[in-house]
Amino acid sequence: MTFLPIMISLLVWGTAGGCLFVLLLNRRLILIPDSLVKKPLALLVFLSIMGGCVWAAFFLPVWPWIAVPALILLLALAGEVKLAWLRRRHAASPPVDSVPHQVDVFRPFTTMDIVTHRYEIGLPAWRGPAFRIAHLCDLHVTPDLPAEYYREALALAEQSNADLVFFTGDFVSTLDCLPLLAGLLRPLGRRGTFAVLGNHDYWADAGKIGAVVRKSGITLLVNESVEPELDGHGIRITGWDHPWGKSRAPFVKARDGLLHLVLSHTPDNIYTLSRASAHGVFSGHYHAGQVRIPGLGSVVIPSIYGRRFDHGHFVVHGTHLFVPSGIGASSPPFRIYCQPDIFLVDVAPGAG
Repeated sequence: MTFLPIMISLLVWGTAGGCLFVLLLNRRLILIPDSLVKKPLALLVFLSIMGGCVWAAFFLPVWPWIAVPALILLLALAGEVKLAWLRRRHAASPPVDSVPHQVDVFRPFTTMDIVTHRYEIGLPAWRGPAFRIAHLCDLHVTPDLPAEYYREALALAEQSNADLVFFTGDFVSTLDCLPLLAGLLRPLGRRGTFAVLGNHDYWADAGKIGAVVRKSGITLLVNESVEPELDGHGIRITGWDHPWGKSRAPFVKARDGLLHLVLSHTPDNIYTLSRASAHGVFSGHYHAGQVRIPGLGSVVIPSIYGRRFDHGHFVVHGTHLFVPSGIGASSPPFRIYCQPDIFLVDVAPGAG
C-alpha cells in the first residue's frame, strides 16, 4: 500500500479502536472491584485493541476490510445520537443559581474549585412545607487533599441551612483514611442527616466504614428506610445499596401518599426506582467524569448507560434524579475542567 491509504486506514482503525475501548472501559472494566490487577487489565485490553488496529491498518487490504472499523464508527455515531436524544428527553430544570460556576479554560485543574448548585422542584406528592436538601457525594477522603478543603465543603452544606442532608457514598477509597474521615464527619441537617455507602466503601470494608459514619451521628441506611416527619408530614427516606450490598431483598415501596426519597450511590438504579414509588433519587458515583473536555464533556463514566446521566438534574418516568460531581477525586487523584460540587434542592409542594 502507498503512504496515503495506509494513513487513512490507520486513522480509521485507530479511531474505531479508541471508541471500542472507551465503550468497554465505561461499561465493564471500570466497574470491576479495585484490585492489583484492575489497572494492568485495563492497560492490557487497551494495548490489545490498539495493537490489533495498528496491525489491521498495515497488513489488511484497505478494501474491503475498511468496512469493519467504518461499521464500528457508524455504530458509535448512532450511539451518540441516541445519547443526545435520551439526555434531551430526560433533561430537567437547570440550577437556578451556581456559586461560583465559571471554569477558566486557562486553569484546567479544578480539584478543589468547589461549587454549589441550587435547584428548585415542585412535587405533587408533597403536601407539607417547603424544605431544603443538601446533597453531597464521593468525598473520597484522602491525605492527598488538605483536611481544610473537606471542612470547607461540609461547612458550605451546613451554612445552607438545609433541613435534610444526604451523603450518597464513597466516603473513602482505602481503610487507612478512616481516621481522617472520623475527624471530619458530623451531622449537618437541621432535621436529619442520612447516608448510604458506595462501591469503594464496600470494596474497602463496609462494616468499618459504616461504623465510623454511624458514630459521627449520621443515620446510615443499608437497604432500609426511615420515616421522619417535617411539621407533621411524613417522608420515607430509603437507602438502597444495589448492586454492592449483599441484601437481595426487593425494593420496598412507600405507603400511598407518602413522599419517597431514595439514596442510591449509582444512578444506574434509576429505571428500577422510577418504576417503583420513588419521587426523588439522589446519587453520585460518576464524578461527572472527573476529567472533562471543554465543549464535549465527560468521556469516562462508570455506568452501564455510559454518559447518559453523568451530571445534573434529570427526570425519568416522573422521578427526579440528582447526580452531583462529588467532593473528592479518585484514580486519578485530580480533576480537569470538572469542578467538585454540592447540590442544594429546594422542594415545594405542587407541580413543577
